[in-house]
Amino acid sequence: MAVQHWMTFGTFAEQRYFIYPDKNTYDGIIFNANMVMHAPGGLAAFLMEKTREKMPYIIDPLTHAFQHDPSVITAKKKDGTVEVKSPIRNLANVYGGPIEAYVGTKPVQPKDFADRNVLKTFVYSVLKFQKEYLSKIMSDSDVNKKYLEHTEEDLKPYCLVAPYFYMTESTYKYWLPLMEDALKISREFEEFSSCKIFSSIVVSQGVLLDKDIIDTIITRFQAAPVDGFLLWVDGLEEFNAGRIELVGLLELSTGLRNNFSREVINLHGGYFSILAGGGQFKNSYLTGVAHGPEFGETRAVVPVGGGIPIAKFYIPNLHNRVKYNDALTFFSYKGWLKDASTFYENVCNCNECQSVIGNNISNFRLYGITDSKPVMRGNGFVTIDYPTKETKEHCLRHYLQIKKAEYQFASNTNRTELLSNLQKGIDEYIDITGMDYLSYLQTWINVLSLY
Repeated sequence: MAVQHWMTFGTFAEQRYFIYPDKNTYDGIIFNANMVMHAPGGLAAFLMEKTREKMPYIIDPLTHAFQHDPSVITAKKKDGTVEVKSPIRNLANVYGGPIEAYVGTKPVQPKDFADRNVLKTFVYSVLKFQKEYLSKIMSDSDVNKKYLEHTEEDLKPYCLVAPYFYMTESTYKYWLPLMEDALKISREFEEFSSCKIFSSIVVSQGVLLDKDIIDTIITRFQAAPVDGFLLWVDGLEEFNAGRIELVGLLELSTGLRNNFSREVINLHGGYFSILAGGGQFKNSYLTGVAHGPEFGETRAVVPVGGGIPIAKFYIPNLHNRVKYNDALTFFSYKGWLKDASTFYENVCNCNECQSVIGNNISNFRLYGITDSKPVMRGNGFVTIDYPTKETKEHCLRHYLQIKKAEYQFASNTNRTELLSNLQKGIDEYIDITGMDYLSYLQTWINVLSLY
């Protein structure tokens, strides 16, 4: 079974890429509940008009947002006052109960749901929001009424996600029983009986280092009435992760799959996760892997600053984005910028590269053109180079071409060849980068060779 290719929706500026390289590339789309609350009409129109008919989608209810320090969900206004971000405030009003009462003032705690009626009402509100908020708008749309005639039930999400909370190695015992209860309650409502019910396992990287915690999580959900899981490891970068973290990721995902009777979708995964889901190793550890149009292979649970955008080129045999200047250095050293045909043979011959470079290898520079802009730093200005709109476009379209190929390659290529491809990346670049730079590829080989 091929690993499902899911895309996460970040901003409306990205929406045109959800049908690139073609409209059948993606198996589904994942939205955050705050985005759904912010622009339901726009998202409904996007689903109906910008993607293929009845594109599967999942709404992440984002219930973990209310367990963190209020500063995470508040913003300072121009007059200096602080208020809850409006989509989050509106989401809290929909969810009701302690979420609505405490939003922006203090984090919710498990004890706030000790009354089963309170928890039941909360679970119902979270599930109802997911099932109806977009499906109703889509069913009432002119496009649907004129051409498709889908019912609201037809347009429901791929699954409904029970309320969940972020767990660390120190707090998992605190939140796990509440999540288990919420999942059980999800099955008590007749109106959701036709829906798949998922839970979301959102954990710190420290959890992956502790086999006892992994086993506890797996055991607690072993007999649970659940069809699948969304898996999210806080800030996990697969190319920086150690062997123990990656083994823990595989052990957790395969345990949650429960003899492959359940789905597990990694919300933020890279090529290692794609390989783990392709079914060519001992098990298919993941049924799906999601990423954003350009970013999203890793994401922190609590948002942090985005930093300065830098033009990056995704090198296929390294399965990683590399700064343009570094890529230029690598390819020049290897002699792969001699001419266009040499580049296509050794680096990439995707449609975007052929369109950008054509027969003139000097056009590779179009992946790295920047504009210099003055930026205030301290008491003065510094000049920073930002990639142009066209540069970002080329890099992004190239990336999406390669990601589609990676999912297909992982699902249709045998184990030996997949491992050989990782080794090829090491062999091709070690003389210019050294082994430390490529150690993640060796770690992936070491871990996957165990299975």
